[in-house]
Amino acid sequence: MRRLGAAGPVAIVLSFWPPLGGFLLLATLTSFGPWLRAQDGLGLLTYFVVIGLLLGVSFVPTYSAAILAGWAFGFGVGWPVAMATITVSSLLAYAIGRGIARDRVLEVIRDKPQWNAIYRALLSKESGRTLWVVTLLRIPPASPFAIANFALAAARVPLVPYTLGTLIGIAPRTALATFAAAGLEQLRFKNVGESWMVIAGIVATVGVCVVLGMLANRALREMTAPSARSAP
Repeated sequence: MRRLGAAGPVAIVLSFWPPLGGFLLLATLTSFGPWLRAQDGLGLLTYFVVIGLLLGVSFVPTYSAAILAGWAFGFGVGWPVAMATITVSSLLAYAIGRGIARDRVLEVIRDKPQWNAIYRALLSKESGRTLWVVTLLRIPPASPFAIANFALAAARVPLVPYTLGTLIGIAPRTALATFAAAGLEQLRFKNVGESWMVIAGIVATVGVCVVLGMLANRALREMTAPSARSAP
């Protein structure tokens, strides 16, 4: 912890800070969401700026941001807006993480043979492999966005695979959250008669995201296995 400097305490804070902020944001859902919808273009801009900053400083998790977007704008608009906001905010988080961690995390990794082997196998080779690893880290619905941002920034992952991997990896779980929120908002405020169709769609989307997350975790385990690390 002494060698990590500020990076150690920041990593600990990021393990519990975003969920707390997420609960606070969701507490305003039924009031803030309709206000955003009523403002049209200003609402979209307000969402992008305010939620983007909160995500960038790791105050809220991605699921709460996506739920708010689906609730306020519906799935057709909410998903693209949430995707753009989350991706841009990840760049802000990357810059902050690089500034805090500097080279301390890499120095610790290089002093640990097993950690260094995993790092070299996953993130120190061609950009295509790095893109694949970042994408796999982002796909699981339970993957912590803030900690992943900080870890990838501290490991000095190149910006292009970091950004593309984030964009691709968060797409399924962001779609799930915005779709579910949009459907539930319709059931709550518009009294949709065929509610079972909305619920079935949400359940199916959850199932797809869970399967994708399991496959991603399995692929990461295989890539970090001793045999995979020792392969040329």
